Amino acid sequence: MPLQYMTPVTATETLVRHVPAGPKRDELIELVRIGIKFQRQQHTGKRPGHLAQLVLDCARRAGPPYSFAQLLDQLELEAARRQLHGERASPVEKIDRIWQLATVHLPKRGRVQVPFKTLQNHLTDTKKKLREEFPALPKSGI
Repeated sequence: MPLQYMTPVTATETLVRHVPAGPKRDELIELVRIGIKFQRQQHTGKRPGHLAQLVLDCARRAGPPYSFAQLLDQLELEAARRQLHGERASPVEKIDRIWQLATVHLPKRGRVQVPFKTLQNHLTDTKKKLREEFPALPKSGI
């Protein structure tokens, strides 16, 4: 079978076959190789962190309709649990409704003050996940 009818296996081979030799081709090949490495890194995707998992756990404990007020109540219970049983009981240190901040201890970042807006964003993502887990739940209830 002639070489022209064979399909190239990789993007680098395509460049080698179809672009004339020279410094421009070498530059393109390097860019393609960098792009391939970047693509491999991007394929893993962003994973939810400890704060997102904490919001998910609190929302599950609160149950439907998964409101922000319920989430704050659950987080305050977590803070009380921390005061009673020590730091290992819960990562939530304090919920300040006046300043609209939650003080949380995250494994990688240490003590962090999280604004309520961030918690609301995590709650929205949590609702989507819970809706996927339990499709029978109504959208208006979540």
